[in-house]
Amino acid sequence: MPTAPNKHALKQRLDRYFWANSTGEMAFLRRVLDEHFASFDRIAVIGGLVRDFAHEGRSGFHSDLDLVIDAPQERVAELAVMLNATSNRFGGFGCGQGPWKIDFWALETTWARRHVQVESLDDIISCTFFDWDAIAYDLKGRRLICSQDYLSRVRRKTLDINLLPNPSPLGNLVRAVRRLMIWKVQAGPTLREFIKEKLDEPALRFIQAKEVELYANPVSTGWMTAAEARMTLLSIAPDKHVAQSEMHLD
Repeated sequence: MPTAPNKHALKQRLDRYFWANSTGEMAFLRRVLDEHFASFDRIAVIGGLVRDFAHEGRSGFHSDLDLVIDAPQERVAELAVMLNATSNRFGGFGCGQGPWKIDFWALETTWARRHVQVESLDDIISCTFFDWDAIAYDLKGRRLICSQDYLSRVRRKTLDINLLPNPSPLGNLVRAVRRLMIWKVQAGPTLREFIKEKLDEPALRFIQAKEVELYANPVSTGWMTAAEARMTLLSIAPDKHVAQSEMHLD
């Protein structure tokens, strides 16, 4: 499935997936959401799932479910105890629910609030490291939260940085390498500078070890030097014909 042509089409994709999907995994997820998360007034899916549905549709979604909850952190912590969820180093929690791995956190504990204003769910899109992750789906309101030019940037096939300060620069370097290589997209200007600055020899060894540890399809193990890695990553060029041909669809 191609990149969503506009926000209305993307919303329809997400509405169908969450509310009209009769598969066992989605029936199970709806029960989990209804039993454990429905008491919260505002809750949104952020990042991976929404991004993948925008980029490629259902076939592109292979990640976990990330939920941000606009509620006091004490209530979210109580839910974590009830679900036997484990805490992570970013102030959130993770748990397994049937076939789903669900990560969730309270909006007020979002680490990026020290750098940007975070007062409502709509502010969460200012908090992501990558610009392609700066999109959310409000589950109760059944609405998209993203910038006006979000889909245009995805169709240009250029991945860039949305918020540079981050508690895990090496982790995001691993993600940058995999996204650029697997998605065949080019790095935007801020991401290019990040790669030039951060991808040295120790970083390359870290990336290669982490890929072997976590992924069945490592993309960095063939690089002998950091210079080779940087040259490869910074020379990726998307299919300009496809990108330009879709620009009129907004």
